[in-house]
Amino acid sequence: MKNLLLIALYSFLPALAWAQPSFTAEADARQVLENSYFNITFTLKDGQGRGFSPPSFEGFIIVNGPSRSMSTTMFNGEVSRTEGYSYTLKPRRKGTFTIGPASIASGSQKLKTQPVTIEVVEGKPGMQASAQQVFIRAEPQAEEAYIGQQILLDYKLYTTLDVENYNILEESGYPGFFAQDVRRFDGRVMREVINGVQYTTKVLKRIALFPQQTGQLKVDAMSVQLGVVEDGANRRRSFFFSPEVKPIPVTTNEVAISVKPLPAGAPPTFTGAVGEYRLTPQLSSKRATTDDAITLLLTVRGDGDIKRVEAPVLLLPEEAFEVYDPKAIEEGSFETGQEISGKKVFEYLLLPRKPGTFSFMPEFTYFSPDSAAYLTLREGAYTLTITPGSGQPASADAALSLKEDIGPLMLDPSLVPARRPFLGSATFWGLATAPFVLFFGLMGFRKLQAQRAALSPEERRARDAEEMVRKRLAEAEAYRTSGDSRACYDAISKAMLGFVSDKLGLPRSALTKDSLEQRLQELKMEPSLIQQALQLVQDCELALFAGQASPDRMESTYRRAKEVLAALEKAAV
Repeated sequence: MKNLLLIALYSFLPALAWAQPSFTAEADARQVLENSYFNITFTLKDGQGRGFSPPSFEGFIIVNGPSRSMSTTMFNGEVSRTEGYSYTLKPRRKGTFTIGPASIASGSQKLKTQPVTIEVVEGKPGMQASAQQVFIRAEPQAEEAYIGQQILLDYKLYTTLDVENYNILEESGYPGFFAQDVRRFDGRVMREVINGVQYTTKVLKRIALFPQQTGQLKVDAMSVQLGVVEDGANRRRSFFFSPEVKPIPVTTNEVAISVKPLPAGAPPTFTGAVGEYRLTPQLSSKRATTDDAITLLLTVRGDGDIKRVEAPVLLLPEEAFEVYDPKAIEEGSFETGQEISGKKVFEYLLLPRKPGTFSFMPEFTYFSPDSAAYLTLREGAYTLTITPGSGQPASADAALSLKEDIGPLMLDPSLVPARRPFLGSATFWGLATAPFVLFFGLMGFRKLQAQRAALSPEERRARDAEEMVRKRLAEAEAYRTSGDSRACYDAISKAMLGFVSDKLGLPRSALTKDSLEQRLQELKMEPSLIQQALQLVQDCELALFAGQASPDRMESTYRRAKEVLAALEKAAV
């Protein structure tokens, strides 16, 4: 047993040696009453301390301390050691005081804490008895924001009583927001002075809000029931007894947040991201032939509404590469640093058209609320070397089929009846007629290929546009049936923009919702039909921002989309 303990101890030492020790000072209040008290703790992390030297605590009386604590934790194979020295202090007089640095030795280093400033104020006579003894505030991180920006909203308890527990009776409503719970946040008990009264405070709940529309948005009040220990009740808790508590209902305040639209002048590479972001590209190969397909993965991480982020535009020479529509192969959100962060991975398929050496740099543009400007990330300058192939270029289907190389195994076999005679069975006749079916099928396929090759570029684009419209409408119908309103409206909007871009032979990146009217006029459409198309796109955009999930509204929008696209197709012939 002794040897096992030594092995375990030595296994911890390397992890501690690699960690960089830190020494910090932290008080549970920044403002206290003259006759009150507060706690201050000096914490050494990832180090073994010796020779702790506290500050002088001038202007304060040491009520208790130092109280020493030690803990060791291991998470994901990393060991963390914490050593703390705590004091309870009472102010001698009112004023603003600075607690100087404490010092400690760890290894060959001597570490010092940063000074801590405490303001001691005078309590108002009679205020403690007449002030509100317990309440909860809804406190937003900001009262002004841009659409899509993350806003943290804390529900904070203020009390002068002993609160045993709480129960949320009715959640707040968040109309116009996408709301998500933040489960890891700073829930320490603190002390704060408000209007001469010292309260004990604690954050009970944190919500990340993402505005989906502009204007003055309101967060409804939340109803909470607090369990407060009654005066004179036995506060000691044991296995058989618990304190007597009295339920007290409280209601939070309403919160108003002004949501501003994004400023004009967005660059063409902006795709809707608002917040702070990082871009990570990953290219499958820098060398290929005209027979190969190249895969590019762009990973976008940030603290904004990740659902609003669309695929970045690739600035590649169109005559040298055929770029298929990117797919979002991964999307998710997670908590980092007491807020919500998102991740989205886009997959691009690049088919080289001609040999040569080509350079490009993936770009991603987002709007930064801190800078109030559009910022562009440029990561990973790539040089692609394309050599001639065999003359049979790769296709998207062929490249994607490589991922589906094995089907599921049947792990639950069952008994089947004895086989019937092969001669005269359905399998026999199927194999007998298969050569004729394949022969006539091949003849029909070659005939279709010849007909397509005889088409002019305009006719070919028209057919491609029709096929893409049918595909988008089929996707919209599937999303409508499943009740996914956001995806349904997005598919309808893409069907409209894709139809116009294919008709004019434009890349998708060259057509935006703002230029849709001009492009429809180039197709010589009737003004009334142009207005119907613009109204349809606008309705889809409003529905996406407002999060409208009414089945009747989706049905009406889908029906109008079919009618408008059919009319556009007929007018464009």
